[in-house]
Amino acid sequence: MSADVINIIDADPELGDLLAPDERERARRETLTRLRRVSPGAWDVRTSVEPEAHHRGFLIVDGLISREVEVLGRSCVELLGPGDVIRPWSWDETGSHVKAEVGWVVLEPSRMAVLDHRLILRINPWPQLGLELFSRGTRRAHALAVALAIAHHQRVDDRLRLTLWHLAERWGRVLPEGVAVPLPLSHQRLADLVGAHRPAVTSAMGQLVRAGDLSRRSDRTWVLHGAPPEELRHHPLAAVLS
Repeated sequence: MSADVINIIDADPELGDLLAPDERERARRETLTRLRRVSPGAWDVRTSVEPEAHHRGFLIVDGLISREVEVLGRSCVELLGPGDVIRPWSWDETGSHVKAEVGWVVLEPSRMAVLDHRLILRINPWPQLGLELFSRGTRRAHALAVALAIAHHQRVDDRLRLTLWHLAERWGRVLPEGVAVPLPLSHQRLADLVGAHRPAVTSAMGQLVRAGDLSRRSDRTWVLHGAPPEELRHHPLAAVLS
């Protein structure tokens, strides 16, 4: 893991959009922080622990990381990317009677801005920045709640279709033929995301392809066709596709 420097305004343009133009340049100078890089593969998060007692975590600048939680041999996966705030070494087992194993995998080369105590002090003149960083955790919790609700659908093909549209809400790219989900989603990774066995996912994906709901490009990107399912009628892509 190598270190560099970046300001969080350049790292995350949505943060810059919260500031008035005359404040943005000053904020760029005051929000410098260290940049961490992680390479694809299993990530031993113990190497990311900082000596700073008030280290808040990281803001993912770019790349893709998965968090895998396993309980009694069954696992679930959360995909994390640009804009997400993480504290990967933190797992509070207080009061929990469930033994959970947590693993992290870097799926694409990733850069992360360090959210340390010094940075938090320097952004005090712009409380909207701190509030937005805090709100990122709330958004993650909402996304996980949606994923949990999707996992309760009985049919694997329904879970897959809903999960892909849920991922498209954040990462989707509108193309003439549909909405591309440019993520490395193998059948096994999809199985982990929807809580199913890989053979069942392979069969269900075949059904979705034959029904015209889904296709795969030569670059292995999945493309969704038609409008988002009725269960996701408030999906932001619905207006674009209508």
